[in-house]
Amino acid sequence: MCRVSICIPAYNNAVSLQKLIESIDVQTYTDYEVIITDDSSTNDVQDYVTRLGNTKIRYYRNVKQLGATGNCNEAICKAKGEYIKMMHHDDWFADRDSLKKFVRMLDEHKDADIAFSGTNQVYGKMSTSRCIADDRVKAMRKSYRTLYNGNWIGAPSATMIRNKDFLFDPNLKWLVDVELYIRILSQNSNFAFTKEPLVSIGVDEFQLSRKCEFDRKLHVQEYKYVLDKYKLYRYIDCIYVYLKIWAMHLKVDILRLTRN
Repeated sequence: MCRVSICIPAYNNAVSLQKLIESIDVQTYTDYEVIITDDSSTNDVQDYVTRLGNTKIRYYRNVKQLGATGNCNEAICKAKGEYIKMMHHDDWFADRDSLKKFVRMLDEHKDADIAFSGTNQVYGKMSTSRCIADDRVKAMRKSYRTLYNGNWIGAPSATMIRNKDFLFDPNLKWLVDVELYIRILSQNSNFAFTKEPLVSIGVDEFQLSRKCEFDRKLHVQEYKYVLDKYKLYRYIDCIYVYLKIWAMHLKVDILRLTRN
């Protein structure tokens, strides 16, 4: 059994996938498998993977389209590694030692089920670095509830988790990664991290996350869902966050009414 399963939920973007695969091929850590679950409506991804002939890649074309969350879970369910390294098809490793550094974090912190890193946020030719602030690390060590106030960990590509059957909640789109982090840390509060940017996150206006970002109605629905799922309504700080989300939603609705 390999140590790491690199899980790639692909969808209609063979060009970006190629950049990711090239960043995997040069990794100095080599005890891994690559799982690609393809939710595409075209054959571009399948044709690209076939041309590669890479024996480390296990490719699966979904019989029916599963959607973003379902496709992620499909890849995780097929993983055989001790560690799960989720990589979205439009993200890539920042340098040759990235995977080795992720593995080292969980190897050295055997009490942790999740490790995460800083990231490079790449917008076309522009790039900015993102990493967790010290006060947020302190707050997360005190309580997983702080993640309800914001995704301090980052995108799934910035994480590595132990293969303990952790799946994304299919009921969510916007808070899908936050809910997973809350679930992991609610069961085991230990985590490992580095501020070093080990992955680059490709950002563009056509991504699902960008579409969800301004859907305030969706935000209200999903924050309520997570509030109920973890009984966070017992905590004043979480109630305050939920009311703030509601206020932003009402403000948008009022603006729409006045424009009409």
